[in-house]
Amino acid sequence: MNLSIATLPSAITIGLPTALSIALACAVLSVLVVARRWAFIGEGISHSGFGGAGTAWVLSLVFPSLDQPWLPYLCVIVFCILTALAIGVLTHRNRVNSDAAIGIFMVASLAWGFLGREIYRAARHGVEPTGFDEFLFGQINAISTQYAIATVMLCLAVLVITASLAKEIVFYCFDPVMAEASGVRSGFIHYLLTMLVTLTIILGLRVVGSVMVTALLVLPGATAMLLSQRLRAVMTWAIATAVLGTLVGVMIGIRWRFIPAGPAIVLALFVQFVVAAIASRLRKT
Repeated sequence: MNLSIATLPSAITIGLPTALSIALACAVLSVLVVARRWAFIGEGISHSGFGGAGTAWVLSLVFPSLDQPWLPYLCVIVFCILTALAIGVLTHRNRVNSDAAIGIFMVASLAWGFLGREIYRAARHGVEPTGFDEFLFGQINAISTQYAIATVMLCLAVLVITASLAKEIVFYCFDPVMAEASGVRSGFIHYLLTMLVTLTIILGLRVVGSVMVTALLVLPGATAMLLSQRLRAVMTWAIATAVLGTLVGVMIGIRWRFIPAGPAIVLALFVQFVVAAIASRLRKT
């Protein structure tokens, strides 16, 4: 095993708990995202972060003192939150078709992010900007202890908030019109769920990257719904799928260091989805 003594404890004691906490939060939200048909929203928000990174890279050229590792991530957070709020405003009560709203922000953010990268590379004679690979594919080995603790606490907060408002959130996700007619605060739940999804995406960017983070918000829920129709069972299957996929992906990344943990996690989740799809098909025949 090609691992130094220092790297192995870091990958297991810091990276693994961080990845598992994100997996748990994403698994619970995944069921709601799939039920609400918000898979594309996660994609739009996660890719908008790349526009934030592009902004940071351009700013670091204008103000060289800002060329620090923290700036791209700060701009990613700002862009993701602003994009989520904009999508939430446009899609609430179907003011604008959700696919159109998400597509507009996603393509604009991606275009600006890549433009910012090329501007930086041209000014720095081909040097890649800070955090480019990390934001695309994640870097679990670069996670600090402070970030890991903050991630675990924030994921716990997501789970507590979701559990405390479970009835309203589930009702809204499965039938928003009926939920509002029954007195559910649909506007509040709409924006709350949007921000919870955004928070988990922001946290997941450091682990699996902007390209892959949406998989954590889609595949566990989609897999679970193939295996059961009962909500409690679906939640259980989603959590089990997310945890197993994360464990397998992180272990692959530890065993073969040239394989990023993010893509490995996503492929492990995809394999589980394929197995569940085959099992569901066989059960019906």
